[in-house]
Amino acid sequence: MADAIAARRISAREYLDLQLARIEQFNAGLGLVVTIDERAREYARQADEATVRGERRGPLHGVAMTIKDCLATAGLRTTGGLADLRTYQPREDATAVAALRDAGVIVFGKTNVPSGSGDLQSYNELFGVARNPWHPEYTTSGSSGGAAGAVAAGFTPLELGTDVAGSIRVPAGACGVFGHKPSYRAVPMVGHVPPYPFKPREADIAVVGPISRTVEDLETALTAIAVPHPWDAPAWRLSLPPPRPVRRVATWFDDPYCPVDAEVRAALREAADRLADSGVQVEEARPSGVRLAASDHVFRRLLASVAMPEHTADDIDDIAAGRRPPRAVLGGEYVAQRYRDWTEADDQRTRLRTRWRQFFGGYDAILLPVAPNLAARHDHRSFEDRTVTVDGVPRPYWDQIVWAGLTGVSYLPSTVVPVRVDSRGLPIGIAVAGDYLQDRTTLAVARRLATVLPPIGHPELTVVTADELPAGQH
Repeated sequence: MADAIAARRISAREYLDLQLARIEQFNAGLGLVVTIDERAREYARQADEATVRGERRGPLHGVAMTIKDCLATAGLRTTGGLADLRTYQPREDATAVAALRDAGVIVFGKTNVPSGSGDLQSYNELFGVARNPWHPEYTTSGSSGGAAGAVAAGFTPLELGTDVAGSIRVPAGACGVFGHKPSYRAVPMVGHVPPYPFKPREADIAVVGPISRTVEDLETALTAIAVPHPWDAPAWRLSLPPPRPVRRVATWFDDPYCPVDAEVRAALREAADRLADSGVQVEEARPSGVRLAASDHVFRRLLASVAMPEHTADDIDDIAAGRRPPRAVLGGEYVAQRYRDWTEADDQRTRLRTRWRQFFGGYDAILLPVAPNLAARHDHRSFEDRTVTVDGVPRPYWDQIVWAGLTGVSYLPSTVVPVRVDSRGLPIGIAVAGDYLQDRTTLAVARRLATVLPPIGHPELTVVTADELPAGQH
């Protein structure tokens, strides 16, 4: 589309209008796009005038896209799914959003998230439920669920999501699109909401990354947003290394600690077989000394920082004294741990990172499950009451983050590739993980897979009004 706009085969305004018309037609039944920027058409007009003058601001000049509603957008409502922020308009863009604008993007809307981006389903009291465009009775997952769903539904060609425990990867897999979780700090997290107002701090493990319908678009977006933290910018530059030649890829399909559904394993096997048929050496292997159970324990201890803002000091004192149990929110399990416990977990993470680095001395990438389960139905009960199903057996709800945490806790890049649809007609994706800062290598493997796997197609959307939605899903 950027090339078509540059060649004046279509104008930025015409392209924006096509997207807005599609959203007007189908979004009411899906709840994916929650805010529209009324200034977008003026931005598109300015882009068209620049095109006429022979000016091109960047590689995405004139391309209109949406942004996950937890990333600050200057002058455009940014709620993070929180009722307290229903009218909040940041004064400046998140760093990654500003980088996309510098590349020529027109931000025209925001997409649905769970409250505080703290769930693997995307719904909140402000905007209701984000529904999977492949089958609205199923979730888009979260927390970048509105983002992945909007890309799958054709509402936007590109999205900017965030990920601390699978929040880009699990929705991309559930919605049948490509997603990339960058190496930690390759893309600044400045401008994530919460916290608010705008703060420059960066949370541990959490990253910002792109979601799209092609690997090439992931690569273009990553190049645009992989910039230094604003405080580092005076002295630092980021230059991700070129991709390695893809010669040897490992696989890790299942583990007794967190069993993987047979249909997910079949998708992983198909991807591995296709990759092998294309001339890549593919073999089952895992890093020496890295066990899924032990890695998950480290991950959950370090993830406690995510839950800290949801607890008062009195809450934490009560949990530490045993007067009340920790809340079953994302990262809540160890929210009252001692600082000494956290630093020990951080030391264990360093050992894990060392073992992964040694492993990637012999392998270019590893194929992993995105999540152990297939896309789930909506379930808005308390976290304590929720489960997911693996091969017909109920499993703990937070099992969905275990495989994402395996690489996330060690700051590794991971690219999600759609492989097939399951027996219900919903997508299954797999993850390609690689060495720290070898983002272009995981993208290269994903591009190779995209060329050898048959396309899964696109969801067929139907017009549904808000009055026709099931009870409790408005």
